[in-house]
Amino acid sequence: MNAFLKYIILNFWKIAGLLAGFLLGLFLVIFGFFKTLFILAVALLGFILGKWKDEGVSARHIIKKIASNMTINSNEK
Repeated sequence: MNAFLKYIILNFWKIAGLLAGFLLGLFLVIFGFFKTLFILAVALLGFILGKWKDEGVSARHIIKKIASNMTINSNEK
C-alpha cells in the first residue's frame, strides 16, 4: 500500500489528466458535444462560486463590483 501511494503522489498530474481525458471522452460519447459543453460550463461555474466562498467573497460584493463596472461615465463618448 505504501508503494502504491508513493506512485500516486509522484504521478498525480499524469493520473489526473488520464481521468479527466477519460471522463471527457465518456461524456462526449454518452451525451454529445453540446450537452458535454453545458456540463463543463456548469462545473466551471460551481468551481468559481466555491472558490469565492472559500476566499470569503460575498455575492453582494461581486454584484456591486459588476454594477460599478457597468455604469457609463457621462464624460465618455
